[in-house]
Amino acid sequence: MKLKKSFLIISAGLLSSLVGYLSLRPDPEAQRFRELLKNQKKLSGTDLETAWQAEPPSHLLVQEIPYENIWFVGKYEDGGGVEIPFKPGRYPEKSQDSGPHHENPGFVGPEKCGECHQDTFQSFVEPGHYKTGRPVTHSTIDGKFEPGSNRFQTSDPTVAFEMIRRGEDYLHGVHFFDWECEVPMDIIFGSSKMAQTYLYWHEDRLYQHNVTHLTQGDQWINSPGFIDGDAAYARPIPQRCMECHMTYFDFRGGINRYSPDSLIMGVTCERCHGPGKAHADYHQQNPDAKDAFSITHPAKLTREREIEICGQCHSGTRDLKKDALTYRPGDRLGDHYHEPDADSDGKNSVHTSNQYNRLSKSSCFKQTEMTCVTCHDPHHNERGNARLFSKRCMTCHTREEDCGLFPKDDVKFADNCIGCHMPLRETAGLKLDSIEGDVFPPLRDHLIRIDQEATDEYLSK
Repeated sequence: MKLKKSFLIISAGLLSSLVGYLSLRPDPEAQRFRELLKNQKKLSGTDLETAWQAEPPSHLLVQEIPYENIWFVGKYEDGGGVEIPFKPGRYPEKSQDSGPHHENPGFVGPEKCGECHQDTFQSFVEPGHYKTGRPVTHSTIDGKFEPGSNRFQTSDPTVAFEMIRRGEDYLHGVHFFDWECEVPMDIIFGSSKMAQTYLYWHEDRLYQHNVTHLTQGDQWINSPGFIDGDAAYARPIPQRCMECHMTYFDFRGGINRYSPDSLIMGVTCERCHGPGKAHADYHQQNPDAKDAFSITHPAKLTREREIEICGQCHSGTRDLKKDALTYRPGDRLGDHYHEPDADSDGKNSVHTSNQYNRLSKSSCFKQTEMTCVTCHDPHHNERGNARLFSKRCMTCHTREEDCGLFPKDDVKFADNCIGCHMPLRETAGLKLDSIEGDVFPPLRDHLIRIDQEATDEYLSK
């Protein structure tokens, strides 16, 4: 890999690496047994936890990166290779200790909320927040797994990926020269609005896959921040990533250690209303109580505190001041998160279009008391409904004829205010590498303004 060239110049030299590699090679009987398992191609989920993969052939070098628990398989002369956090020749292992290590502070999950709030729960399972963290299943995963559509060739002819379905299991097959390695797909990050990227467990650690499914064009592509021609499967998933895709998780420490059975996936009720156990217990014991007990209603907060609930994930890239999930609705965002870098103010990032910061620069925001929910109903799926969002613009801007371009034949300006004033734009902050070149998926800019380029584009359609 290009990023590993500095690592590849090691003092032990080629000879010591070969000696180290030879010490990893199994005896002939074990090798034949592992090849038999690999060629069966009928491994169940249980088999995958303990089965051997084919070990790298002798012309490839194997080296453990000191202090990082990462193994590198490659050729020194060209810098290419594969990075994995498990020993080459093995599958990632599932943790035998999957239960929580710490007390849950009261998160119960959306299904518990749905016991009393059935209508809200039924509508809420459709929007992107609920879907932004999910287990990999046949009904949740995007992309094609059929031969002919399931291969992603990088710009390096020696590195390719194959998306594999084997029974109920989904895997990435990594092809490097004549060696293959398979990595399971366990968790989805992303609601499919823009993409899905995938995580997998190795013991109690979560790592990201090298390959992402891009919704635009229904294509497999390198994950954000990965270099085309790379085959990196050792990127850890830290707390900050988890808390924008999960309602709750038990963090065990290190960078990416979690209790697998603790995860409440997706951004659901309790991330906006606070942990619900005390609330649910009280109202189940006191069914006639009228006042909501021990729960936050965001609309009753000040404007700033209400918007900051969304700002947890929609105000650019903010680093944590303390462990994740300590923020509670109504807290000051600045007590839990550092401010974004000064040079990122107003710019889009890999994950969001920095909605809070961009919106706050708009005259519409400065001259009114608008909040995020003025335009967005977080309990319903409204994705892509330009007419609906534009109708909300017209609650303040009530006269279509106030548009500076009105009238114009065959144009209903009030149907697409956001097309001209909040355009979709490609951004350098979201770049995906591919064999065809850089890909920049568009994000909607939340700075409301007169945009002549966007207006010309809309009128030319």
